[in-house]
Amino acid sequence: MNYWDKKLIREQLDKKLNVLKNFGGYIPQQGWIKTIREVLGLSTSQLGKKVGIDQSRISRLENAEKTGNLKLSSLQKIAQGLNMKFVYGFVPEDTLESMVKDQAKRIALKRMKILDNTMRLEKQALSEEEKKKALDDMMEKILIDNLKGLWD
Repeated sequence: MNYWDKKLIREQLDKKLNVLKNFGGYIPQQGWIKTIREVLGLSTSQLGKKVGIDQSRISRLENAEKTGNLKLSSLQKIAQGLNMKFVYGFVPEDTLESMVKDQAKRIALKRMKILDNTMRLEKQALSEEEKKKALDDMMEKILIDNLKGLWD
C-alpha cells in the first residue's frame, strides 16, 4: 500500500473516530458491567443466567473490570448476553494524520538542523522562507518515501 492509499485511509478513519472524541475515556465509576446490570434491574444471578455463567463469576468480572484485569472475550460475552454490542478501540487525542505529519516534521527538523549548519558554514544560508519550503518538501519526501521507517 503506498503513501496516498494510507493517507486516504487515515483521513477516512479520522472522520469516523472524530465522533468518539467526546465519548473517549468515559468509564462509570462502578464499571460498565455493574452499571448496566443495575440500571437494567438485573441481579448478578439473573445476569449470570443470561450470559451462561454463575453469579459468583459475574461478581468477579465486575471487580476485575474496576481494576482493569478483564479479558476482552469476557466483555464480549457479557455484551452478547445483554443483547448489546461490545465496542473496543483507540481514539487519538488529535488525528492520525496529524500524528504522522508531526513525526515527519520531527525527523525533518533534525535533518534541517544539520543541513542548515552545513549551508551556513559554506556561506549559503537559507532565508526563512527557503527554510520553510525546504522543511515542507523534506516532510513530504519522508512521508512518501519512508513511511515504514517513520517511527524508528
